Amino acid sequence: MKNRVLTITLYGTMFCKSFIVYGDQGSSTATKDILVKDMELISKADKDYNSESSTQLYLTAKRIIVDSLPGEQVKAEKLLIESIRQNPKNINAYVALAKLIQVQVAQGNKYPQELHKSITLINQAYEIDPERPKTRFASADILFYTGQVKNAEDLYLDTMNRFPNHKDTYIEKTRIFAEKNPQESIRNAETALKLGASTDDISQYLSSALIRSTKKEILPNKLKSYAQKYPDRWLWHKTALAYANNRNYKEATYAFERAITLGNDVESRLQLAVMQYSIESKNKKAIENLNKLITILGEKEYISTSAYSLVYAHLSLAYFKDKKNDEAALSATYAAKSSGESKQFFTSLVAEYKKINALYILDNSLNYLIREEPSFELPYTIFAEINRNNKKYGTAIEMYDKAISLEPKRDDLFAERAITYYKSSSYENALEDFEAALKLRPHTAIYLYNKACMLALLGKKAEALKTLKHAFIEDKKLIELARVDSDFASIKSDNVYSSQFASLILEDFDEKWSVTESEPQ
Repeated sequence: MKNRVLTITLYGTMFCKSFIVYGDQGSSTATKDILVKDMELISKADKDYNSESSTQLYLTAKRIIVDSLPGEQVKAEKLLIESIRQNPKNINAYVALAKLIQVQVAQGNKYPQELHKSITLINQAYEIDPERPKTRFASADILFYTGQVKNAEDLYLDTMNRFPNHKDTYIEKTRIFAEKNPQESIRNAETALKLGASTDDISQYLSSALIRSTKKEILPNKLKSYAQKYPDRWLWHKTALAYANNRNYKEATYAFERAITLGNDVESRLQLAVMQYSIESKNKKAIENLNKLITILGEKEYISTSAYSLVYAHLSLAYFKDKKNDEAALSATYAAKSSGESKQFFTSLVAEYKKINALYILDNSLNYLIREEPSFELPYTIFAEINRNNKKYGTAIEMYDKAISLEPKRDDLFAERAITYYKSSSYENALEDFEAALKLRPHTAIYLYNKACMLALLGKKAEALKTLKHAFIEDKKLIELARVDSDFASIKSDNVYSSQFASLILEDFDEKWSVTESEPQ
């Protein structure tokens, strides 16, 4: 029997049920007392376990929130809810969940009505421990949110005065002084760390204060000294960025690798890879890091697909820099496939390839989007541009037609189709499109200028000069372009209109300036 009791004590509830079923019902009073004490120990162990488990869930959630991994906020929210369920008195979890909801509302990931949950959580934390500075500061934030600025300020000041030496107060001062008084923020950060604050509580604010208070040339070493003193993945990450900005890529690489070792295996690895392929020409190392990052993302539970799109976009560019066009094209297709509803990273990839005149790498990815997401206009505009560059104007116009049918309020699409018509000498159609663009965005100088060009090419010289004047009123820099523009050759050589064109070029005009109203016969 003693052995059985000992087993239960050591292993908590694991064997509790079997003991109750098989226990000796003829036990003495002393034995029963022992059993009661053992059950009390079990109950306490359960509470301690739940408290510890709740704390671990909170810390894991907090780490996710600090890392700001795309999509992982969902996981953090679930962890915080479970943390509160396991320990309803864990005010850290209440406050963290409330602030997470506020962030999600600000990011547009939750409806504004969700703020009521945030307020409820803060109120619950305050009721649990109204004397904890953390809950009071969180309550002050809620007052700010609800427009009660004076009450919020009063609560802030009262809390700081009542708890001047509390860890929470130093953490809060680190945050609020980071921008306005960085030296004060740094002093409070150091005190908070000495009192046991986690670097997750303050590293972002501390690095911000250091950046604001330190000259660019000595900033990297200053950040490095703090990162060495208080090892933190984000302090090392900021250190790496500072070294990179100062073009010390060797030290930047070391700092990024330290950040990765400490757990910043997404953002730091990504920034390291970008630096490697875009600046250092270490393309193979960049490719290795980006492929590793894709594996890491696959191990995350709630990662958003757009994160993959971002990494594949960089991987495509790294492969292209390494002269592996097939791999670059395949990665671009993966970037398109994983772009989801947000096409921002694929759109940026298109812009990068456009800059280096390598849009041909995107053929497969663009065809994929046309096939799978025909309501997305970007592939049509890119194919239109490619065809226009290859002087296949008919095909280019067909592509612009499809894009405009999807986005009829886009003035730039009308302008681009107008340019295509112009290149194919279809001046009437070009004029109509420039006018359509102006209806959508009136007073746009370049549209007015191009409309004047079309009017001149169509022989409508008086109207061309009027429109050109309006273009110059909007942007006088266009005057230099007009001086040498062959589109106005017919006006320059016309005895009736050449002097009026000259006065425009010489800026000899005002609001009362007028041109000949009728075309010569």
